[in-house]
Amino acid sequence: MKILHLNNEKTWRGGERQTLLLAASLRDAGVVSIIGCRPGRPLQQKAQAEAVVTLPIPANNLGAALALIRVAGNFDLIHCHTGRGHSLAAFTASAHRKPFIVTRRVDFLPSQNWFNRRKYAGAARVVCISDFIAAQLRDWGVAPQKLVVIPSAVPPPAAAQSRAELRAKLDLPTDKKIVGNIAALVGHKDQATLLRAARQLCDRRGDVLFVVMGDGELKEDLLRLRAQLGLESQVRFLGHLPEAQQYLPAFDVFAMSSCMEGLGSIVLDAFNAGVPVAATAGGGLPELVRHEETGLLVPVGDAPALADAINRLLDDPALGRGLCDRAKLKVTSDFSVARMTERYQATYEEILRR
Repeated sequence: MKILHLNNEKTWRGGERQTLLLAASLRDAGVVSIIGCRPGRPLQQKAQAEAVVTLPIPANNLGAALALIRVAGNFDLIHCHTGRGHSLAAFTASAHRKPFIVTRRVDFLPSQNWFNRRKYAGAARVVCISDFIAAQLRDWGVAPQKLVVIPSAVPPPAAAQSRAELRAKLDLPTDKKIVGNIAALVGHKDQATLLRAARQLCDRRGDVLFVVMGDGELKEDLLRLRAQLGLESQVRFLGHLPEAQQYLPAFDVFAMSSCMEGLGSIVLDAFNAGVPVAATAGGGLPELVRHEETGLLVPVGDAPALADAINRLLDDPALGRGLCDRAKLKVTSDFSVARMTERYQATYEEILRR
């Protein structure tokens, strides 16, 4: 079985990480698994570092279409990991004549237009990373028999440095409670709610420092909001850090404030790192963060409730330890890379048998 994983994004975010995790795991399972991606971009660089074969897919639409048509004949199936890749495979379907599947990672609905209808109808399967996304697409009009739910996965954490070592690397104080957030600075991650929660919490206690790792289009807006709230000394924006999940053990609490989220695989990394999680109930997050079972969950956009949840975790270490223990078990049982790989491989085999 030969699979072409199509992901021609120029950045490195959760979808690109999942693409590489799956391709490498399939390769180790004996499946020929090659990533079609933009040359010189982070996905290709990281794939090459892990000895995963890549094929160049140009950034421009015409070049990408011609490249896909040229190489598709060498594969049994095309796996599209992004909306752009899905459009590309659907647009060229009559030329490459290969079955294709798509993994849907976002929790907003596709636009209502003829091409979107055509490309979802043309997919052999639509893999959703959460039940929430599957329900959305079913209501939107994707045939139920095409929908498969396969959650994202995370590998076991690498040997972690101590909290003190990690904080020293980040120039963070050792005498503060650190509340961390790792996410792109974009609208649906809603760090504005996190900043308002920070203001409320810092009004109650003086031992807290908020740390945000990530970059994006809303950086300047968020810096302005930080200034308006008078939080310059209580909230630090550290920008994009490669492999940011390695710094999770530096945090006392991981806070996720998304108003929309396909699943939120960084939360799984926090589970693995043994860091208690306070999150909003956006999109697929409630499928990971079960309130008072694997974390604390609050309504979307509710800054006071998020502040209360973070405060509970800071004040009650025993609560945090219990949540972390159950969260780690959930990752092992439901969100391992091996289990994700088995599910995708079974999906590929079913399609090719037909």
